[in-house]
Amino acid sequence: MKHKQYMIAGTLLALSACSSDPELKQGSAHPGAEIVKANCKVCHAQGINGAPIIGNQKMWQKRTAQGTEVLVEHAINGFGLMPAKGGKTHLSDAEIGLAVEYMLSQLN
Repeated sequence: MKHKQYMIAGTLLALSACSSDPELKQGSAHPGAEIVKANCKVCHAQGINGAPIIGNQKMWQKRTAQGTEVLVEHAINGFGLMPAKGGKTHLSDAEIGLAVEYMLSQLN
């Protein structure tokens, strides 16, 4: 029975690695893309609690004027309604930086 469960779990893991997101195609993905997809996309795809939506120039305009360093600091330490690291405390500061850089790269 355990063998069957491991086979099912392995199959599910393999399938979850496949993605239809155009931003995550092999070779063209920004190093922060997977971090955002796994940890940030829920709020930043829908604008939950005022989170700037990925790719929305108008929502990011005032934020980008502050500079990347300030945005990364806010993401690491929390800002407004966003908790430190978006509540994903297992992420390193470097991973948070990559996530912010990825979201900013989607504004171009």
